[in-house]
Amino acid sequence: MRYFAVPALAVGVSLTSLFPANAAMTVDYVMFVGGAKIGTMSLDADISPDRYQLETRINTLEVAGATQEATLTLFSAGTQSASSVSPQIFTSDYVTTDGQSSQLQITFNEQGPASVLALPPPANKPGALSDFHKKGALDPVSALLALTVLSGTNPCSKAIPVFDGWRRFDIAISYKGETTIEAEEGYSGPAHKCEGRLTPVAGYSAEAMAQMRKEPQAVEVWLAPLEAAGFLVPVRIIAPTAFGGAVIRSTAIREN
Repeated sequence: MRYFAVPALAVGVSLTSLFPANAAMTVDYVMFVGGAKIGTMSLDADISPDRYQLETRINTLEVAGATQEATLTLFSAGTQSASSVSPQIFTSDYVTTDGQSSQLQITFNEQGPASVLALPPPANKPGALSDFHKKGALDPVSALLALTVLSGTNPCSKAIPVFDGWRRFDIAISYKGETTIEAEEGYSGPAHKCEGRLTPVAGYSAEAMAQMRKEPQAVEVWLAPLEAAGFLVPVRIIAPTAFGGAVIRSTAIREN
């Protein structure tokens, strides 16, 4: 994993538990849409008592015009404590087999997202965001950590502010209870089931914001309480897409 040496900052959302001395693990996933396999995903996590690095790599296949063969790598690094997740840098790198590519970098200061660099620049200028809208927002990968950190018997009752480089939205997470996952590969055992709903805040067109508020879509996430990891590990995700329901499930979990 990459490491960026940047000063410690202090923007974040509240958490409620301590991490072990060090936790490093990789989770592998397979992804389906409408019953067809569309690719694989991996999550690499390296967490110490005061720092974290997370990298998610998504490899998609070309399937009936719905997806193309490409790789998306998301990376986030920052500081954390018993009371906050504080991102310092977020990068996104997208490349297809036919040569298309794009890169995005967000840096953070003590107030929140401070700068955005995109190559190439967006074709359509995104809506303006004020410092007020961006204050305290996390990048999408750090938001995952804020969701999954162990936080007692009800880990999902929280709202997470997210900035993806262009848009600001809140992810409201609600707890749906404990369940048991049975799978032929990957994780089997107890899990917390959570539901997330996205609420647009800024950076959207008026039409898009109205439509999203009118028809909010829910994402279901199952989190495994693997205390050795220092956080609740997402082992299954179900989300709606334009081509049918997407299912992401774990195939392997290993400590590094």
